[in-house]
Amino acid sequence: MEPKETQITMDSNPPPNYAAAMGSSIQQSQDNESPPPYNTLFSQLQRAKEESSNPGDYALRVCAIMCGSIFITVLFAISSAIPITMIVIGAIYKDECTIDSRIPIWLIVSGAFSLLSTVIRTSQNCYSMCKKRENQENGQYKKKNFLVSIIELFIFVWFICGNFWVYSVKSVVSDDPLSGNYCHSTCYYFAFWIITISWIFVGLFCFEILL
Repeated sequence: MEPKETQITMDSNPPPNYAAAMGSSIQQSQDNESPPPYNTLFSQLQRAKEESSNPGDYALRVCAIMCGSIFITVLFAISSAIPITMIVIGAIYKDECTIDSRIPIWLIVSGAFSLLSTVIRTSQNCYSMCKKRENQENGQYKKKNFLVSIIELFIFVWFICGNFWVYSVKSVVSDDPLSGNYCHSTCYYFAFWIITISWIFVGLFCFEILL
């Protein structure tokens, strides 16, 4: 029995280049990958920079992005902390200020309207930035601006009333619950320092303007 001869045929084409093969593999891998997400703050700012036509447009886009970011949330939380504290302290000690029961009421009302003003003004600023970016105008902005002005006028008048109620009893207020001039120290001195610090900031602001 004769052994079978095995014929090996050689391909005339040369083997593929290694670099070309690797390049093709990498390109295919990149094609299969999904585009990078744009949900991060940095990615949104980068995309805004690429899409903006001028520095002014870029600034408006950045403001609109920041209004929807965690930054504005933190800023809102900080600006809301004092009004919320005023409401809480006023509510806790509402019946513990016999010298003048209007002092804890002043804290509650001032805190509530200050918080309302903060909420409206923050939403108004974000709304304004978005509309400017879209080159749109809306009469609702003017309505909100008018509402904020009315609220802030009330806050100012109420603040002056608080000055009279708090400062007028400074020399006779007592922390003795049995005294007729009693007012819980936390309630009274919190209101006292809120008013005093407010006047300090007003003074610093006026001083800055005059310079």
